[in-house]
Amino acid sequence: MAQWKVTRGDNQFAVAGLPELIELVRKGELDPGDMVQPPETSEWIYASEIPALQEHFPKDDDDDLDYKPRNAMLPIVLLGALLAVIGVGGIGVIALIQMLPQGDERIVGGGKGLSYGEVIVTNAGVTLTDKPDANSTPTTPVAKDDPLELLAKRGTFYKVRTRGGQEGWIPVTRVLPMYKLGDASVKEKYDPLYNPDHYVDVVNASWLQVPLAPNEKPPEDGIPTIFHFMFGNKSDYDMTGLSVLVTIKNASKAELGKLEIPIQGDVPKHGQTMVGTIKPEKEGEGEPVYMTEHSFKDAATKDPTLQERWEVGLNVKMKGDEFDNASVDIVELRAIPPEG
Repeated sequence: MAQWKVTRGDNQFAVAGLPELIELVRKGELDPGDMVQPPETSEWIYASEIPALQEHFPKDDDDDLDYKPRNAMLPIVLLGALLAVIGVGGIGVIALIQMLPQGDERIVGGGKGLSYGEVIVTNAGVTLTDKPDANSTPTTPVAKDDPLELLAKRGTFYKVRTRGGQEGWIPVTRVLPMYKLGDASVKEKYDPLYNPDHYVDVVNASWLQVPLAPNEKPPEDGIPTIFHFMFGNKSDYDMTGLSVLVTIKNASKAELGKLEIPIQGDVPKHGQTMVGTIKPEKEGEGEPVYMTEHSFKDAATKDPTLQERWEVGLNVKMKGDEFDNASVDIVELRAIPPEG
């Protein structure tokens, strides 16, 4: 693996990759003014010039030092080093991306070069799992520095795909998102891809439970309950692949029941949309489909009969009566990247 070299005072040493450099910064063993030599190049740069390290240095308002690149030709030299090393591997080479042009489709190399829509595995011995849970079943081993395509986010896990086509889940702490190595405009553009949950909210949620008749026992399959709410999207991307978790509680805030519900369709960028239910063609036969109203309108133009089966709100059955507290939370979603 290509190594980075560090000069700190009179001491010079090598580290295996970017994660070790970050750890040195966190321990206070690497300062902004220390010199770093990237792999496969004879050039030395200040540690403060490496984008991936900048956010880890402590902020000091009284520090008047500003470490600037000393050589205008440095970006060209580093670009050559990057293209030379990309076939060798090693996560450290990617830290130089800030030196590259701002083009954001393919940031290093051609063909299968790295893109801002990918993440890089930062730890050895990592395995994808079948579910976004620390106790889930391991499926596909991935090597340190492997690139993975981002598919979705759920809690503290990313759903990813290897270049071999295997899909699974990986903790967000075990990967480095490529967009973090870009400039401010790149970070602003790509953050919704990696953190879609920061941009979509549940808006104006309310619920209505069908009342039971006096002395009527709750049905075994649950009481019909309708949840009304909207999704609000603050990003520049359409959002899709949503799942929500509906939780009901009693007056004492004790949990009575919960239900995860997948929502088909999209939430438009910089927009809002209601959520509704498409009932089965025949009552009691088949399962309802839950969809955003934004996407339902398009589906109904292709099949006008859907209008007869559409209801605004999530029409579900909850196994819990006499509840007076409910919540609707987004648990999974993904941003739709731009074409091309």
